[in-house]
Amino acid sequence: MPGDAPALLVTGGASGIGAACATTFARAGYRVMIADIQDDKGLRLAAEIGGDAAYVHLDVRHEDHFARAVDALVQRWGRLDCLVNNAAIVGVLGPLAQTSIAEWDHAYAVIQRSVFLGTKHAARVMQPRGAGSIVNIASAAGLIAGWSPHAYATAKAAVVHFTRSAALELVENGIRVNCICPGNVETPIHTGVTDERWRPRMARIREAQKDDQPLPRFAVPEEIAEAALWLASERSSYVVGHALVVDGGLLAGRHWRKQPPHLREYHPVLE
Repeated sequence: MPGDAPALLVTGGASGIGAACATTFARAGYRVMIADIQDDKGLRLAAEIGGDAAYVHLDVRHEDHFARAVDALVQRWGRLDCLVNNAAIVGVLGPLAQTSIAEWDHAYAVIQRSVFLGTKHAARVMQPRGAGSIVNIASAAGLIAGWSPHAYATAKAAVVHFTRSAALELVENGIRVNCICPGNVETPIHTGVTDERWRPRMARIREAQKDDQPLPRFAVPEEIAEAALWLASERSSYVVGHALVVDGGLLAGRHWRKQPPHLREYHPVLE
């Protein structure tokens, strides 16, 4: 791998969208640092990718973890070109009255505070070079309510707005900050479990929700990873502070066939 090859740090990189980003960016010529708390999965994925891929243990709730991970990457490769802030959890479920402060704060720490911490430390090493791309994985749930738990939806909404706010500052240093808002994606987090039970659960969820968006299927993680790669590349050099929706039409509105008959049936009005 050439010494000037770009380098990626991806959080939550051991599975789901994060793992797809790791493999997709590696195929595009990036050196990849997979960051996660799932050590066995992360090490195994790094070995599968091969080449100049590595793994680092990173709990995204803690600033010192981010500082060490970024410093380790720069020490190893000399540069950080892209950070994908992907790590997330579903978080606490249920009504507000039964939600504890601890559960709420935990969800926000993993989903939103992690994006702030990652951006802070990525920018620290990108600014001297005057270049870099930060891609935050938000959610369509951060743009519309009613599709996910309270804490998850509002934390993802905070990720979207943080993306815009950070972009306005960091663009002056040549760093572009954008986010992706996926809709339904076939990943373990969508099912609430990370072990092998997620696959049969995913099958049931997919069947129940297949008509929620106009495109009657869920995305695969690689489709989100391709969007992240585009935002990281010079092909999107004029895109700053943007929330890129990749949702099969979910946010476009109600499917045509689900609209009332009087809206779908033709009635001549020019007589």
